[in-house]
Amino acid sequence: MGIFDKFKKKKEKIDYIDEIITKLDCDCSIIEEDDVKGVMTRYHQALIEGKKEGYTPLIIIPSEMMLEIVDTNADKEYLNDDRESIIAKAKDIDVKELLKRLLDEVMPMEEDDDITGEFSLEEQMDHFLSIEDVINKKIIFAKIPTDKPWEVAAWVPMGGFNDCPMPEEQVAVFKYWYEKYGATPALVSTDVWELFVENPPKSQEESELLAWEQFGYCGDIVWQGVGTVNSLAGTLINSSVWYFWWD
Repeated sequence: MGIFDKFKKKKEKIDYIDEIITKLDCDCSIIEEDDVKGVMTRYHQALIEGKKEGYTPLIIIPSEMMLEIVDTNADKEYLNDDRESIIAKAKDIDVKELLKRLLDEVMPMEEDDDITGEFSLEEQMDHFLSIEDVINKKIIFAKIPTDKPWEVAAWVPMGGFNDCPMPEEQVAVFKYWYEKYGATPALVSTDVWELFVENPPKSQEESELLAWEQFGYCGDIVWQGVGTVNSLAGTLINSSVWYFWWD
């Protein structure tokens, strides 16, 4: 690749980052940090400021597909609702019934498959895992103009593909987890949500119940991740970050 091809590719990336910001239509900045701590410091500062000023900070990993996600005028095969419609639909969802249905859908077909596993304390997360892949790269830091953090899933309606829940289902689940655990959607890419958690579970029993909810919401974090639900539970006690990824 020649120098002009590299310049063109870099310009195209800047263009779609700028377009994402334009489509979001809110206060955004482009940041580039050389370590994880720098990004987390910015986020924590914005979280405090946002509670005073009425916005929710959101880290967005930019890509061409992300531009399609935030473009409400794009022709999407799986999603055509605007953010107001998504939020309205979310209000009609019975979250506990939804989580039960989602759990039924991801449970193993064979009774002999041990998805429960044994509980053991695992390393707790204190930073967003996705940041590790974008150090020294440009990311978007958005101030989503809402004091209802769960609504950011309507501003960035990533979902509706494979086993990833629909955006209105994500709004409803995020509201439920925010009220119960102070869990705020904090980072999004085309296939990842990461939440910052102010009141994580403190006991084994509570973390196991939450792990079953999270397994239903995002089966891949068990099936292609930690292996069993109780292994997931072991990562949740006192953990300030929850990670969800859909293949």
